[in-house]
Parts: sequence; structure tokens; C-alpha cells
Amino acid sequence: MASKLLSPSAICYRLSAISYLLFVVACGSGAPATNTAVPPTLVPTAESTAAPTETPGPFTLLSEAFETEGEIPVRHAQKSFTAATDSGSFVCPGGEVGQENASPALSWVNVPRETKSFSLIMVDDMHFAYPDAPEGTFFPHWVVYNLPPDSTGLTERQPAELSLPEGRGLQGLNGYPAPYDQGYGGPCPGPGEKHLYIFTLYALDTSPGLPPGAQYEEVLKAMEGHILEQVELRGYYTGG
Repeated sequence: MASKLLSPSAICYRLSAISYLLFVVACGSGAPATNTAVPPTLVPTAESTAAPTETPGPFTLLSEAFETEGEIPVRHAQKSFTAATDSGSFVCPGGEVGQENASPALSWVNVPRETKSFSLIMVDDMHFAYPDAPEGTFFPHWVVYNLPPDSTGLTERQPAELSLPEGRGLQGLNGYPAPYDQGYGGPCPGPGEKHLYIFTLYALDTSPGLPPGAQYEEVLKAMEGHILEQVELRGYYTGG
């Protein structure tokens, strides 16, 4: 069969069609192509490249002398004494060898940033030792206040003076009669009695405007409305 000659216009049309098919094979269909290119690497900001900030732990009060809920060593107990009071005599039996009335070493960590001063109060929970006593009845053993905000602790054997060394705070009066009422007054339970002693550290947003030798109740009142955070350390002592 004789081949049919194509007109110039038909030849051009077929060439265009062939070019189009070659284009489709090489580049895919005419639909928009999916972007499979790897996105450019972004330069991290300074904030995103910074090391993560460690979350501080809880406000904590510690002692190298005993663990919380542990037994307070005998050297921190009050010495034996008898003192006259308006209602008679106050007797501290002090039946064990080694009672030195040495205040325990204390330290604290993770304090609130806004702290302007610390107060420390040690009490005997009278309801624990004597269930007939109303709950919330406490005998003060140590009252410390105006500790500066950069304080991290108190060393053992703080002096029985109303002003701590180098102006690092003030001490109030404990519950013992004079002359045993200044500064730290250690545990002094009766023979065989187990008492609970609670050390409470208060982080305050102010410095109580109290003179040296303040009473326990005066310090509590001065702290009202100014406590940022407080933490306890609890220990036990049994009379010999």
C-alpha cells in the first residue's frame, strides 16, 4: 500500500504531540508535583541552643547530726540544772552523760528567690509527749531571726548570746527560766519520756523589726503575712 504523504501542517502537529509525550515521560503528568525536596536546615536561635535549665529541688532543711524523724544525739540535750521561778522550781534532770547543750549544725538549700531573711524556731510538741495537752501546744527551745538572705546554715554550738557573731542574725528567748533562756536550749525530757522536737525554717519577704531577745510569740506575730515558704526538720529525744 502506498504511503500517504502528510501535509506540512500535519507533520508539525505530530512533532508537537511527540514532544509533548517526551516531556510527560521525563517530567511526569501535568498535575502539580509533590515537593519531596529536603527542607533547608534552619539555624537554631540562641534560646533553643541554650542548655536546659535545671529545675531546683524543694526548699529543704538538713542537719549533719541527725536525719529527719531520727534520734537527736545526746550532746545536743540540755545540761542538768535547777532554777527558781515565780511558780516554784524548774528542774532539768539531765540524767545522761555527755549532755552539752550544743546546738546542732543546720543547713538549707533551694531557698525562694525573693527571700529577704530567715527565721528558725525549734519547739517541743507537748501534745506528742503528753496527749492530754491540747494540739498545737509548743515549748520553745530556740528562736533565731534576721538571718541574712545569703545564709546557708548555722554551725554547731552557736553561742548563748542574743546577737550571733559578725551580725549574722539575732536570737530570742527560749522557754527555760533565766539564766538558761538565751539562745539554744536543748531537749530536757523527764526520765523515759520521748519527746518530738520540730525545727522550722521560715523564708521571709522582710526582716522582722525586732530587737535582740524577742519572745517566741513576738517572732511568730512579726512573721505573719511575710512567709514565702517554710520547711521542717523533726527529731526525737528520750530522757535517760
